[in-house]
Amino acid sequence: MSDMLKQSISVYLYLLLSVPLLSGQETPQTLYQFTGQENVCEVLSAVSVGFNAQIHKDCVYLGFYAPDHSMVIGKKSLKENHWEFKTLPTKIGWDSHNYITMVFDNNDYLHVAGNMHACPLIYFRAEKPDDIQSLVQRDRMTGNREKLMTYPCFLFDKEHHLIFTYRDGVSGNGSQIWNIYSEETQSWSPLLDQPMFDGENLRNAYFLSPKQGPDGYFHICWVWRDTPDCATNHDISYARSPDLRSWEDSSGNPIELPITLAKGEIVDPVPVGGGILNSLQSLSFDNQGQVILSYTKYDENGHIQIWNARREKDGWHRVQASDFDLDWHFSGGGSIINELQLSGVGVDGQKNLVQSWKMPLRHQSGKWYLDKVTLKPTQDFVKPDKPEIPQFNKEEEQKINAIEHADDRMQARSMYVPHADELMIFRWETLPSNRDHKTEGEIPDPAQLRILKFKQNRQ
Repeated sequence: MSDMLKQSISVYLYLLLSVPLLSGQETPQTLYQFTGQENVCEVLSAVSVGFNAQIHKDCVYLGFYAPDHSMVIGKKSLKENHWEFKTLPTKIGWDSHNYITMVFDNNDYLHVAGNMHACPLIYFRAEKPDDIQSLVQRDRMTGNREKLMTYPCFLFDKEHHLIFTYRDGVSGNGSQIWNIYSEETQSWSPLLDQPMFDGENLRNAYFLSPKQGPDGYFHICWVWRDTPDCATNHDISYARSPDLRSWEDSSGNPIELPITLAKGEIVDPVPVGGGILNSLQSLSFDNQGQVILSYTKYDENGHIQIWNARREKDGWHRVQASDFDLDWHFSGGGSIINELQLSGVGVDGQKNLVQSWKMPLRHQSGKWYLDKVTLKPTQDFVKPDKPEIPQFNKEEEQKINAIEHADDRMQARSMYVPHADELMIFRWETLPSNRDHKTEGEIPDPAQLRILKFKQNRQ
């Protein structure tokens, strides 16, 4: 899945990972001071699915699913407390893949896509700038290969052209399609003459949305999957591009499109059943701007471990970072519950390499520092009873992190939106993932979506 698909996890994990670590740049240590909270509205709690929140021109925009399963877009000025909402004509079923994504183009028109898992296009575009009430559903982009769409993702190229990419097909048999938008004609056209990835009717690529590095290139990593069974993931792979159109391997050799298993650069040939999961891969940059891929695979004892691979002068250097005793052998289709979560390798204010992890079912988390040369942890990793959290008193801590819902099956979910020296955490509660099926037993009451507000104090 792309980076955009990975933003809705527990509030603890977001705080654990601190602020975004982008492009290998120095990130100062940050302490958070809780300043208050604001209730937004009630939301769907029976489906664990990604919402979306962002700031545009001093307004907060929010995409979520209402208690009746309808997709809703909200808007509020940062200077006011009043929200306005627009209910869109689409409803989610029980599929945790059907997250919401949205973006503003260069003329301030809002684009929204979501509620798609191997189904026809579900896409809305506003008819007026900065206006959610003018959102209108569009039944096509280019009109080609738009019947089995999954994992929609908006991004911009170096010239700030709006790009849209998605998988055409199904898990284990799909291709990656890319479109480009023209503000002048308000229309989409193909970015590439052919798919970027081609599974050759045998597999599909699960890739992370391109990340621009300090070198100016866009970098991606992906795993291949042979069937809908997540145990058939294999081969962590890599490519880079100067413009999202032409692609090459880490040595600068061109890769002819579409990228297939035979053409792509394999960083670690993890076999089918080897412990690599498409939702547990990350791409980051070290203090020198070198690419690091983070992923999982089983050790010789069958325990799942975190690995980091860095591109160095003589090729990819692969290092096992963890020494867990976690015996988690995932398999099957649908949205699974991750028993392990990991971050990419970040760079702190002293240019140390830092990596974080979490085991949600064990209520454990921690982080370690990596040696800048060997990538090996330089100290024993920590297993605290509770993850790192902002600084506030015990009463506030309980209010923010305790599950409020009467249903003891509920889990906290969140997404964070930094703005100036502030951090807004959108927090709500849902049932855990259930393989994209309706939960057994009683359907829980709606959950309260609220904004937790923090001040950032850089040191």
